[in-house]
Amino acid sequence: MHRSSNEPALQCDACGAEIDGEPGGHGLLVFVRGDEVVREEPPLCERCALAISVTALQRWEMEEDDG
Repeated sequence: MHRSSNEPALQCDACGAEIDGEPGGHGLLVFVRGDEVVREEPPLCERCALAISVTALQRWEMEEDDG
């Protein structure tokens, strides 16, 4: 999916870098506002998407090892 020339470029939600083309991934933010649950999936650049994914996997493995 390509943006037209008049659409603003996407920016990585983690580092603010401009994303050229498709995002490397998306984050997941969940907010509860009263009875409403709001879900957002902000774009991430490839570098941040990879870093966040690897960190999450490492923490999950550490929790598994701790029992």
